[in-house]
Amino acid sequence: MKKEIAPELYNYNKFPGPSFARVGDKVVAENIELDLLEDYRQAFDQTAFGQRFSPLMLKFDYIVGDWGNEQLRLKGFYRDEKAVKSDLKISRLDDYLTEFCNFGCAYFVLENPNPQELPVEVEERPTRRRRSRNNRKPQRSFTVKEKSDKQNQRSQKQTKPERSKKQHKKKNQREPQEAKRGFVIRQK
Repeated sequence: MKKEIAPELYNYNKFPGPSFARVGDKVVAENIELDLLEDYRQAFDQTAFGQRFSPLMLKFDYIVGDWGNEQLRLKGFYRDEKAVKSDLKISRLDDYLTEFCNFGCAYFVLENPNPQELPVEVEERPTRRRRSRNNRKPQRSFTVKEKSDKQNQRSQKQTKPERSKKQHKKKNQREPQEAKRGFVIRQK
């Protein structure tokens, strides 16, 4: 059962922005003025737009809003003259509407006459000293005698020691316990 919530209570922004008002073909707020270029199927709703709007959208030349499943989605586009990816240019608006929006959905296009460059926030991280991947210590030079001693130590480590009688008994004790568990593995 779907819970009914009044549309006025929807607020998608954690920090709500300015409240917008529509005056003819202009959409205005405190320091923001946008031109409404296209309003297909009367898609522009100032309260929903105000709830979805983020100041990050002001960096774009055009703001496109489309409706799907009773929710507004905003997407920013740049002018064709700007050197950005072609997917983000306004000439690709028809491709965006056919590929990413519901068929025949209501949409609107707002033009931002003076886009703002957002200040870049530099995140300061503490500098870490990186280790080499193999974590090796620097090699020191050895004399010929030390090298032969090291090689002897390595060869002694690589030989397997003989099994003691205690270890052999422990292995023999495990085998009957495994048989008592109630299952037997048979080979075909």
